[in-house]
Amino acid sequence: MKAKKLIALFAAVAVAVSLAGCSLSREVASLDPYAPSDGVQLDAGDLKLRNLLFVVDEDGNAVLIGSLVNGSDSEISGSLETMDSNGEVVVTEFSVAAGTKYDLGYNGTEGKELFLTEMPGSLHPVYVRTAGSDPVELPAPVMDGSLAEYRDFID
Repeated sequence: MKAKKLIALFAAVAVAVSLAGCSLSREVASLDPYAPSDGVQLDAGDLKLRNLLFVVDEDGNAVLIGSLVNGSDSEISGSLETMDSNGEVVVTEFSVAAGTKYDLGYNGTEGKELFLTEMPGSLHPVYVRTAGSDPVELPAPVMDGSLAEYRDFID
């Protein structure tokens, strides 16, 4: 009788340990930070770029959109630079006041228009340059108007 109780107790402990084993792991995927958007993100010091991407139509007419956030106590100025498919350098100057956000293509602002022959799904480089720093290359995705939230940018 004692042997049956001991075996049952042993089995219960084994089942409890085996089922609780997943909580012993520190590799919980839902705790990993990620960008929940279609565009790319970059933290360049106090300047944070969010959801930067190109939207292109079937004729190659494209627009660069995204948001720039200044987390500092002073204004940040700089530029976003890229090259279109004709080999022309396209520069977007920006100045973001302390603690504010600058939208490019959102909230009533115009995105930067250019010509791209890249297919949707590819990446096209954008160089982020702020005063006193070297440019940082950021490969931004090229999207088309198949998603409703980007259709208005190319209509």
